[in-house]
Amino acid sequence: MSVELVKVSKRFGRVIAVNKVSIKVEKGEFFTLLGPSGCGKTTTLRIIAGLEMPDEGRVLMDGQDVTNLPPHKRDIAMVFQNYALWPHMTVFENVAYGLRVRRVPDGEVRRRVREVLELVKLEGLENRYPAQLSGGQQQRVALARALVIQPRVLLLDEPLSNLDAKLRTEMREELRRIQKSLNITTIYVTHDQEEAMVLSDRVAVMNSGNIVEVGKPEELYSRPRTLFTATFIGRYNLLEGRVVQVVDDVLMVECSGLRIRSRAPTGEVRVVPGDWVYLLFRPHSASTTPTSKEDNEFSGKVVTISYLGERLEVEVEVGPHRILLYLPPNSPVNPGEHISFYVPYKDMLAYPKKQQI
Repeated sequence: MSVELVKVSKRFGRVIAVNKVSIKVEKGEFFTLLGPSGCGKTTTLRIIAGLEMPDEGRVLMDGQDVTNLPPHKRDIAMVFQNYALWPHMTVFENVAYGLRVRRVPDGEVRRRVREVLELVKLEGLENRYPAQLSGGQQQRVALARALVIQPRVLLLDEPLSNLDAKLRTEMREELRRIQKSLNITTIYVTHDQEEAMVLSDRVAVMNSGNIVEVGKPEELYSRPRTLFTATFIGRYNLLEGRVVQVVDDVLMVECSGLRIRSRAPTGEVRVVPGDWVYLLFRPHSASTTPTSKEDNEFSGKVVTISYLGERLEVEVEVGPHRILLYLPPNSPVNPGEHISFYVPYKDMLAYPKKQQI
């Protein structure tokens, strides 16, 4: 089932929680609403679920207007952040609850509960109570309870936020496996960028009730169209400078005594010599050996080195700037020494400062 929001808005008093949001989620797609706390992503999800009524706009499912339909008539299921399991019911009873409410025959209830518990790898735990389960197992029960009613749309509101790092990683893999095996349209809410990147077919970045940008994870990371997206997703280095030359799609920018070549900005706003821009590049774009004659060369003093197993995180003082680099773990660098490093101009992203005001 496809899901579409058409210019949906929601206000709480003077606060605009959702501002004219328009998105379309295709059938079978894993679509994530990503943004900081308070950006409107959970309110958007609740509007899709029918738990909140929009002040403006429409909600469509397979092209049908469901804006005024109650949740139980939308063919959706929702997994909440706190799981909302009945503490006095066993795993079986919790999962079967939605089927009982729908007056499904007992034999069918047993069959469907058994199948979904196998799907989420909880077989053998049917008679346990929530208090006897780990956090990851409770999360699986909540997911099984949502899936057992065979919804056409699955809504997930930060379901992994209460798990530790190891369990979050495991459950990400399980969620993706289950979603793809069922081919169910899934809309997921999170503030965790890594979670969104790993799970999603597409991501909508939200801020202050607005959709800032929608795209595939690799597009939003490598070629974000907005500075907000670029600085919200992933680690980055940000410099500010004045454009001194524009040749075709290449800029020359003066940044506190540094001359830096960059790709020209994407989008409608063009820059000319004299304009101020933000330059952004990812730590992994830097290397201690040049890749071409067009690379930007930097030199500075190593301030800190952090060993993360698969890489070194090296902070280098370049003039007034602190620049973060990701280097191979065996790189011969030491605190206090001076090093040179190189960044391809094509990895430099430019954003007009006037566009951010």
